[in-house]
Amino acid sequence: CFYIIRIRSSCVSLSFVFSVIKDRPPLPPSKAQAVLSTVPAEDYSYKKSIINLFKNKPFVLLLISYGIMTGSFYSVSTLLNQMIIFHYPGEELNTGRIGLTLVVAGMFGSILCGIWLDRTKTYKYVYLPNRILF
Repeated sequence: CFYIIRIRSSCVSLSFVFSVIKDRPPLPPSKAQAVLSTVPAEDYSYKKSIINLFKNKPFVLLLISYGIMTGSFYSVSTLLNQMIIFHYPGEELNTGRIGLTLVVAGMFGSILCGIWLDRTKTYKYVYLPNRILF
């Protein structure tokens, strides 16, 4: 009985999606999409846009810094239990508290950094080919 209701509701929702949702909106959602619609499809490719993205120095710097921070946090949070329990057996409760402290400190740090950047406007930079001016 459950499977019949599930199949029926899936068919109804899929038919609704295919009949209502259009391929693209009547007006482009951004200036980039408006410009992209005027460019012939042969001149624009996914590979070319990825290559242009990796030629952008601020993007590469952001990618590296975010990758280092995210990788560090994920590796520490994944191995935290094993690191603490190996040296201090029976301290599972404190391991959880350390993990909670890492997450809460990260949340408060991101809020404080956002407030600081909003007040000082140091997130705005001028990009020159040879250097970045903050």
